[in-house]
Amino acid sequence: MTGDNTKITGHYEVIEDTRIYYESCGNGNPLICIHTAGACSMEFHEFMTIMAAKGFRVMAIDLPGHGKSYPVNWQPFRVMHDYAEFVWKVIKTICPDEKPIISGCSIGGNMVTDMACHHSDAMLAALAFEGAAVTPFYQLDAYEEPHACPGWHSIMERAAISASYQPMAAEKAVELRWLHRYSSQEVAIGDMLCWSNHNVLDKMGNITCPYLVLMGEADIFLVEELLDMTIAEIPNGLGEKAIGKEMGHYPMFEQPEALAQIVMDFLHRKRVIMDE
Repeated sequence: MTGDNTKITGHYEVIEDTRIYYESCGNGNPLICIHTAGACSMEFHEFMTIMAAKGFRVMAIDLPGHGKSYPVNWQPFRVMHDYAEFVWKVIKTICPDEKPIISGCSIGGNMVTDMACHHSDAMLAALAFEGAAVTPFYQLDAYEEPHACPGWHSIMERAAISASYQPMAAEKAVELRWLHRYSSQEVAIGDMLCWSNHNVLDKMGNITCPYLVLMGEADIFLVEELLDMTIAEIPNGLGEKAIGKEMGHYPMFEQPEALAQIVMDFLHRKRVIMDE
């Protein structure tokens, strides 16, 4: 693995009577990382240390009910905007009086997009990996109860591999499957429902900060047309689209160095960060 993961430290904050866990490393401008459905902050470990070495204070959140975070009111979120508004409260708690750069992948990418539509005046930039303004998908609420789909976790783990760029090293495939065991079936299905009901296409004109939307060329959950629709609604040339080479649905896990370079190029081009 690249980077020094021993620099990552864990923290808890209590938001709305819920213990929320996040990890951090580095110093500098705050960069938030939001993981994919049914996973946890560990997806970002390599990316975190790379970005910390580039001068950022990087913080990766375990979403409610994932990893070491407790669920809110012991229930999963099932509506993306509600989810995003709670996580925005987390971000404002761990980054008080600061404007962060907010990144996320998959449901995290959708969440970043929702936040950008409602809170971009308080953000330095929004980085939506493997998300978009709208992401139609199947309704999966019938599978929330474990007895309704006993093989759920195997299905989810195998889908993660299928959505990645191939060939993938065997040890990376094992790790990616493991990272999708950090939430219950009910919580993971809630994530999928949020992905399905996410639609802020009519609000993209509200965005006032630089916004990057990126998908890996091997992703099977998105099509490039959704990214084009997303960018078309953002005013003043603030939005950009990128297609990640040799990446799938998990670019920060599959190609953290390459993703970091794409991010740095974007932030410099948009003058979010300045050349020394």
